[in-house]
Amino acid sequence: MVRSINPRTGTVISDYAPTSSSQLRDAEGRARSAQRQWFSGTTLEQRVSAVKELEAVCRRRMDEVVGLMHEEVGIPANALRAAYNSVLAGVDHYVSEASQLQDMEYPCPATWTDTTARLSLHPHGVLGHIGVWNFPFWQTMITAIPALLTGNAVVYKPSELCTGTGLRIAELVHEAGYPRDLYVPVIGGPEVGRMLVTSDVDALAFTGGMSTGLDITRNAGIKPLILELSGNDAAIVCGDADVEIAARGIAYGTFSRGGQICIRIKRVYVHEDIAEELVDRLVDIATRLNVEKDIGPLIREESRDKVMRAVDEAIRGGAELLCGGHALPGPGFFYQPTVLRHSDDRLSVVHNETFGPVCPVRAVRTDLEAVALANNSPYGLGATVWTRDCQKGEFIARQLEVGNVWVNECVRTLPGGEYFQGWKQSSIPSSMSRLQMFTKKQMLVINRSPEPRVHWFS
Repeated sequence: MVRSINPRTGTVISDYAPTSSSQLRDAEGRARSAQRQWFSGTTLEQRVSAVKELEAVCRRRMDEVVGLMHEEVGIPANALRAAYNSVLAGVDHYVSEASQLQDMEYPCPATWTDTTARLSLHPHGVLGHIGVWNFPFWQTMITAIPALLTGNAVVYKPSELCTGTGLRIAELVHEAGYPRDLYVPVIGGPEVGRMLVTSDVDALAFTGGMSTGLDITRNAGIKPLILELSGNDAAIVCGDADVEIAARGIAYGTFSRGGQICIRIKRVYVHEDIAEELVDRLVDIATRLNVEKDIGPLIREESRDKVMRAVDEAIRGGAELLCGGHALPGPGFFYQPTVLRHSDDRLSVVHNETFGPVCPVRAVRTDLEAVALANNSPYGLGATVWTRDCQKGEFIARQLEVGNVWVNECVRTLPGGEYFQGWKQSSIPSSMSRLQMFTKKQMLVINRSPEPRVHWFS
């Protein structure tokens, strides 16, 4: 049984029966038939109209969906609404790009007489999509919109922690006029996820932890994988940084949404000249935050326990607890915003991804030392740089081994999630736009000469 729980109260919302293996095979088969009919029976203009109608439906249902997400995942409603609007703000970009995705003539060598070569893009077919709970609408739609626009079908397994939200999103897609079998939701936890990974879907999109991502790469077979995995984003605070701006930005980038964001700031390296001032301001902000209103709960009690163990272990390992470090009494899975001062990156709270409102801070002597520490990680999702000198900030950014860098900014992705990918083990890096990731190429070479080639066998 898949259980939905309100993390603000700990109470059960609903139980759902998981999809069986036979039901999953049936869903994939129906999706494959629907995809072939849909792609062959629609023009690009019709698919654009469909996605614009989906945008309109989503805007009409925003209050309802935000309320449902707030109940299931506990994240503050204003943060959920901001992410909801962000993905819809990317629809016009996707529509514009799709309209420009035309066949490309490739120049043939002069010796290839009477020959043309043309590159065209085609949908993968059936996409398997395993969703997340911390951005249930945003992450779902930055996959659904480009996938549907390029002519794919989707078999969608929402996170088992927000099944109700996932099923409601599927209803929005159907309300917009898409065939029901073109976007098929399935229900379940890791077991159903594994079945989807090893199924005959043509491509797979997954957002989640690195360990699950590695398991997917071992078991998915030969198919395109669109993976966005864990991050352990560093913040580098240069000696010339505006401490007020850096402290406020880092506090937001660390503690918002309960610290349950893949691109949240998870470790801070600050120049020793301003370290005390920055730490004092971070502690001041953290202690004044309203945990229930500004931060939100951890998604489950075991998630909060994991964060507590990481903090306690860090303190035993020599880190200094400056504020927080405790669960809030009462219902729900709330945890205090926590600031730690340390000098050892071997601590688990620094070395591994900590999914909670915890900010470990380390003083460094130089920017070079900060860059080296930031890069000493298997993760490569994102990083931030804080400095008054934007030219220097860009220079530092170029040295960071990550797919996304923000200078004097944090936790801000492009509308529609465009070009949001990591390096190293945080993703499978690609230079393609997000829309192109849901397509495959075909090169068509045509010889129009009426004569056989001279090098052919006779």
